[in-house]
Amino acid sequence: MKREAGPGAIRSSLEILAILALTPVGLVLGGLSGSAALSSITGVALSVGAATLFLRASGESWRSIGFGRAMPVKRFVGFTAAALLGSYVATTFLVTPVMKALGAPPLEIGLLTRLIEGDLVSYLIFLLPIAWGSAAFGEELIARGFILHRFSNLFGDGVAIVAQAALFALAHAYQGPVGMANIFALALVFGMVYVRCGRNLWPVIVAHGLVDTVGITLIYLGRADLLLGAS
Repeated sequence: MKREAGPGAIRSSLEILAILALTPVGLVLGGLSGSAALSSITGVALSVGAATLFLRASGESWRSIGFGRAMPVKRFVGFTAAALLGSYVATTFLVTPVMKALGAPPLEIGLLTRLIEGDLVSYLIFLLPIAWGSAAFGEELIARGFILHRFSNLFGDGVAIVAQAALFALAHAYQGPVGMANIFALALVFGMVYVRCGRNLWPVIVAHGLVDTVGITLIYLGRADLLLGAS
C-alpha cells in the first residue's frame, strides 16, 4: 500500500518515540493531583500538544491528516457505522471466543468500576471530558491520526494500520489480555476505516466516543458484566 508524503524516516521515528514517551509522563504528572480523570486527560493532552508542534515543524496540520475536513453526511454515517459494526463483529465473534478458548482471565475493569458505578458526578466526568475528550478526540488524533500517518511514511498503510493497533493495545495493558486483544481488534478496524474513507478522522472519533459511552454507561449502571470479555 502507498506511503504518505512527510518527514524522513529518522525524523518520523523520533517523533513517534517522543509521543510514546510523553504519554506516560503526562499520565504521571496528572496523577500527582490524585485524580484518575485528570491523569488521563493530561497524558493525552501532552501528546497532542507535542504532535501539533511536530506537524507544524514539517509544514503539516491536523487538517492535513484528517481532522476538521468536511465530509458528506452519507459517507460520514456509512463509515461511522462501518467502524462500529466492524469492531463489534471482530471483538464479539473473533477475539472473545479465542480468548475464552485460551483461558484468558476476564477483562480487568475493577478500578473503573470503583470510580464510576453509581456515582453520577464521576460518570459525567468520565463520559464528557474523558470518553469524548481525551479518548475520542485525543486518542484518535494521536493513534489513527499522527502515529498512523508517521508509520505510513515509513512502511506504507498496511504495516501502519497494524503497528498503530499494536501500540494502542499496549497502552491499554491495564485492562489485561482480553482488554488488549479487544482494543487491538478495534484499533485495526478503526485504522482501516480511517484509511479507506480518505483519511478523515470524524468517523472514527464519533465511533470511538459511542463505544466508550456504552461501556462507561454500563459500568455506571452496575452492568459491567455485559462488557465484552468481562465474564
